[in-house]
Amino acid sequence: MTASSVLPVPVSLMRPSTVSSVPAGPGWSHAMKLDGWRGAVHRLGGQFLVHSRSGRDITRELPELRTVLTDLPDCVLDGEIVAAHADGRMDFGALARTPAWRASRGIAVVFTAFDILAFADLPGGPVRDVRSRPLRERLLLLEQALAGRDVRWVPGIDSADEAVQQARDLAPLGVEGVVSRRLDSPYSSRASRAWVKWRTDGDPADAKVIAVIGPVHRPWALRVLVDGQASETSPRLDSVRAAEVGRQLTGHVGARRQRDDGSEEHLVVGVVLAEVRAPVGRHGSLRFVRLRTDS
Repeated sequence: MTASSVLPVPVSLMRPSTVSSVPAGPGWSHAMKLDGWRGAVHRLGGQFLVHSRSGRDITRELPELRTVLTDLPDCVLDGEIVAAHADGRMDFGALARTPAWRASRGIAVVFTAFDILAFADLPGGPVRDVRSRPLRERLLLLEQALAGRDVRWVPGIDSADEAVQQARDLAPLGVEGVVSRRLDSPYSSRASRAWVKWRTDGDPADAKVIAVIGPVHRPWALRVLVDGQASETSPRLDSVRAAEVGRQLTGHVGARRQRDDGSEEHLVVGVVLAEVRAPVGRHGSLRFVRLRTDS
C-alpha cells in the first residue's frame, strides 16, 4: 500500500499509561478495554491493510476483516481486533489460529474502532491527517465515517463510576478494564498521560519463561523469572490453554530434565515472555495470563 502522503505505514499507535484508578471528573471519555489485538486499519484508494501495534502486517492472517471492513470510506482507524464466540465471549488465543479453525467453532473476527487518524472531511475530498485535532472532534469524525456501516465503534462513557461498573459486569465476556482519554488531547505520543488504562484485577507483569513443566505439547505450568526470582505458575493449566501454550512454544523448547517430584521439565530456549499476575496475600499464587505475541 502506498499511503505515505497521508500517514506512514505502519503508523505509531498511542499506548495508554497504567493507573490504579479510573480518572474522575469532566474532560475524560471512558471506554471498555477489550481482550484482543491492538491494530490499525488503512483503507485508502481502494487498498486495504491491517497492522498490529508492533507494526507487523497481519492482513493475511485475519482475512475475515476484509469482508467486515470492505465498505469503509477512505480512512485510517485505530482499534481492537477481537475474536468473539456467538455468546459474546472474547477468545484472545483464537486470533493466532487459522481462519478455518475459527470458522469451524463459530468464532467471528471483529474490528472495534475507537479512534480515527485520517479521513476526508467531505465525501470525495482529500484524505487528511486528523491526529492533531482534539479527541472530541476525532470522535465526531469517527461516527461520521462509520455511519450506516457494520463496523463497530466504542462509544465513550462520561462517568468514571459507570465505566468501572460496566467493566466489572462485562468481565466474564473478556472485558479487562477501562481506557480513559482526555477529550482535548491530540493523537500524539507526547501526550503520554492523555490516555490511561485501568484493569479490573490489576495490571499484569512481564516475566521471562525459563521452562515448561509437564509434557512439551500440553504443559501443566510454566517456570518464569519475575524480578530475578524463579517462580512457578498456578493453578494447573486446563487442557485447552495447555495445548495453546505448547503450540506457541514450538521451536523454543530445549533440554529435558527430571524434577524432584518425578515430573519432567523442559528448558525454554531464547527470549519468550509471558504475562503473569502477582499473588495476592501470603499464600497467593503467580497466575499465568498468556504468552506475549508480536501483535
